[in-house]
Amino acid sequence: MSVLVAEVPGVTPIVREAWQDYFTLHFCTSMAEAERLLDSRFDVIVCGTHFAESKMFDLLRLVKSMPDMRDVPFLCVRVLDGELDSTAFQGISIAACALGAAGFVDLNRWRREHGFDQAREKLRDLVSSLAKRHSNNP
Repeated sequence: MSVLVAEVPGVTPIVREAWQDYFTLHFCTSMAEAERLLDSRFDVIVCGTHFAESKMFDLLRLVKSMPDMRDVPFLCVRVLDGELDSTAFQGISIAACALGAAGFVDLNRWRREHGFDQAREKLRDLVSSLAKRHSNNP
């Protein structure tokens, strides 16, 4: 399963360590890098809220505008900073889904609710599930 991870550079080593045994990973930290990589095939795109100076929604709109990419699941994730309050979480979730994202995850919320290791596993399982669903419906 091929996963494009669009995130800030500081998150890349964490994702690599957590997912390298499960997915073929490709990383981008800027819109220019993302645009170049979007010529490739991916089973899932995971994008952090802080990607490229908070351009997560810009990348989501770009991906959903591309005929060859629009069906690729796009998961929005917030990894850095503290947990969002319920209103902010709901607002970002609604906006992400309205633009075509598969969902929005506040990883800090999951860490509080499930613990660090289980939150990490839950996110990996979600990405895997989205990838499998996409690869079964090309």
